[in-house]
Amino acid sequence: MVLSGAAQTLGSCPLLPVLYVENNCKKGSKDLIQFVTSLGYTCHWVVAPYFSSANFRGNEANIFPETANSINMLCFSLSDPTSTEKAKNLPSATRIDVASRRYLLHEYALNYNGGDGTILSQLGTMDSCKR
Repeated sequence: MVLSGAAQTLGSCPLLPVLYVENNCKKGSKDLIQFVTSLGYTCHWVVAPYFSSANFRGNEANIFPETANSINMLCFSLSDPTSTEKAKNLPSATRIDVASRRYLLHEYALNYNGGDGTILSQLGTMDSCKR
């Protein structure tokens, strides 16, 4: 896990930075969430389609399937007194409830603008993840 190498660096920061972490696979999701929260973070699901017609280059060609989404976590430091307010300003972010042991995306009813009837789920199984 890439973040394990950053643990020492993060631990030396006087104020932990905001993290944006990919979490699109079922396999390892629980371990990733537990690791990031053990560093002093609260995490929120953030799901966005891979394609946006308002992209930087103005490219109108969507090469991704309509159901393709980027599944990530936005993580705020628990020691940051403004973190709760920051999360409230993100209507599409859903807090990950570690206390109830819900570590997979499909366990949440997300506020998501991706399309009608879209079922959001991470890739793979608990044993494997093909990208």
